[in-house]
Amino acid sequence: MTMPTRTAAAEPAQKEVSQTRRTPPIATQHLAELAWNVFEDAGEDVLLPKETVTSQLHATESQFTRLKGYVRDHISMEKGKAFLSFRDGYLITTDPAKIAESVSWRLRRINTELRRLLSGWINPLGEDVADYEVLKMYQEEIGHMLRLSERMQSLSMSMPKPVGARKAKRSRRGTATTARTR
Repeated sequence: MTMPTRTAAAEPAQKEVSQTRRTPPIATQHLAELAWNVFEDAGEDVLLPKETVTSQLHATESQFTRLKGYVRDHISMEKGKAFLSFRDGYLITTDPAKIAESVSWRLRRINTELRRLLSGWINPLGEDVADYEVLKMYQEEIGHMLRLSERMQSLSMSMPKPVGARKAKRSRRGTATTARTR
């Protein structure tokens, strides 16, 4: 029994199909600057879903993750605006109320993670933690961070909520009185 011969043209076609297509590498700094431009074009306090930003930049999930870090670490300080993950999207803002809400949310997430480090990793060892200097140190310091977090949370509850620095729009006399009666 003889096997059919392969044609040389069939092999390259199969290789092309089997190779995965990769997004060409782009410097994170460049993508971050492009992303910032997308947010500036949208306007301050305009919430953009991740999908909108990635599609405009033709960026992958991992590229978006890296560019967010670069924006937070460098560009937001340079531009004097906060870059927030806010509710179901991302935005740039100078609104103290939005920033305070985001900081509060993030601190609650960190607090939860700290509690899980203790409850799931360190505290199950019980009294044996004392035998491991590094674990004992972690247990004490995480406990300190949790107490500090609780203190910040209780202090923030007693403070007035920040009000955004929005200027009131001027209106005509007729609309001003109707707005007051609402």
